[in-house]
Amino acid sequence: MKIPSFMKTIRFRITLWYVSFFIILILALVLVLNVKMVQTTVVISPSGGQTVSQLPLSGDNSVTSTLRNYSIIGVVIIIVVGAIGGYFLSGRMLKPIDKITSVARRSSYSNLKERLSYNGPDDEIKRLADTFDNMLNRLDDAVESQKQFVQDASHELRTPIAIALTNIEVLEMKSEATIEDYQELNRILKLSLDRMNNISNSLQLLSEDVNRSQKFVKVNIKEVISEVVNEAEIEAKRQGIVLHWKPSATEAAIPGDAFQIKQAIFNLVNNAIIYSSTGGFVDITVNIENQLVIIKVADSGIGIAAEDLPRVFDRFYRVDKSRSRQRGGSGLGLAIVKKIVEEHDGMVSVESIPGQGSTFRIELPLYTQEQ
Repeated sequence: MKIPSFMKTIRFRITLWYVSFFIILILALVLVLNVKMVQTTVVISPSGGQTVSQLPLSGDNSVTSTLRNYSIIGVVIIIVVGAIGGYFLSGRMLKPIDKITSVARRSSYSNLKERLSYNGPDDEIKRLADTFDNMLNRLDDAVESQKQFVQDASHELRTPIAIALTNIEVLEMKSEATIEDYQELNRILKLSLDRMNNISNSLQLLSEDVNRSQKFVKVNIKEVISEVVNEAEIEAKRQGIVLHWKPSATEAAIPGDAFQIKQAIFNLVNNAIIYSSTGGFVDITVNIENQLVIIKVADSGIGIAAEDLPRVFDRFYRVDKSRSRQRGGSGLGLAIVKKIVEEHDGMVSVESIPGQGSTFRIELPLYTQEQ
């Protein structure tokens, strides 16, 4: 036999429990009221002792019958009242849950703005409602971030594609194109493809999860930074920027992936070079503080405005959009730095004064023998 759906609801169960409680209570009362009333009689024995005997009280049986009838009527009335009261009481108690169900049904990828905003007492129901609202807030933020990410990625990929198509169309319209024209087109196409490839590789890196099953090894920070300086020095000289790096006498090592750490530091140094003017400088320092390796990359560049600081590590966010695009920047460099550092249980931060420069700080756990 199929059980009706309403009997499977919490509301029905609460009502049933509520009525059952009253039934048990009334049955106990009826049982007490309908027990034969007895009278305790004391009889004096001839020997002078006392014996106790119990005799039934005599009385009009109509009184007992009337009492029993009223008891039965009272039971029926209380059961009905209890059922109605339990039904409406349970409905009031479960109203927030019904609202949660309704909001959940209406929520979708394009509609995550509705909230419960439950203002009841601080009980389990309110905590459930608040948790549901917090979940919707997180989902809404994630969806908005995803939409923004798709828009930004599309915009970044559209730029090199548009440059390539424009130059191809211009060359097609030239009736007397020379070999130099085709060589120039080849150069532009190669730059555009390189830029798209860099964006694709960066996006892939950002989407990957760190493989913790592969244990980190000991990474010598001095060796990593020396390689970064050697690679970045050519571009720094071309831009007329002095690159300062003085290795510390204290060996600083961390547990991690040497290639990823090098990429993170290189991104910071390269970023500092991009945003510094001719005659400027980029300083790299390494210290050990409280079992942490502190790496600082400071520059004398354009600086970052206070309103931009909270977003500099966001994907595709650029402080100076025109300049970074001219240099082929994708707006993913600092986002990659943040991801790599956090995967190494570290933290990255920035301090900046507009017009004076910026200082990026990486904190990574110091390598110990136990690791």
